[in-house]
Amino acid sequence: MEETTSSYIQVVVYSPDGEIYNHRSKSCNVHTPEGGMSILANHMPIVASLDTSAIRVTRLDEEETVDYIAINGGILNFNNNRLEIATSFAIRSRDIDEAKAELAKQEAEAAMQSALHQHNTKEFNRAKIQLKRAINLITVSKERKN
Repeated sequence: MEETTSSYIQVVVYSPDGEIYNHRSKSCNVHTPEGGMSILANHMPIVASLDTSAIRVTRLDEEETVDYIAINGGILNFNNNRLEIATSFAIRSRDIDEAKAELAKQEAEAAMQSALHQHNTKEFNRAKIQLKRAINLITVSKERKN
């Protein structure tokens, strides 16, 4: 069987809202529970779980534009230079409302404090996840400005 090579990868991100992102790209950086990973053209096929984090995509254009997408975890599948990411939540950095994300961060911090005082482990863990998601949105939002 003849092996084909390519100079780019197709990056597609799906959420329950549909296709969030679809571009030809030079590379894509993601975060798995084991650490960071860079996917380049002709990478071996891989399936991996993803953390709540930012996806960093370097587009295949003359400026090498970098796009950031915030996700709440998910699954990555790479095969034949097509990278598909399925997640329960994804938003491009340009679409993030930073003020809403800051408010969500404050609410999560307050919920954590309340749960701590009430010795409610379940509510504490729920608020901790909400805090992680809010911080991720804020971080990704700031990346678009750099």
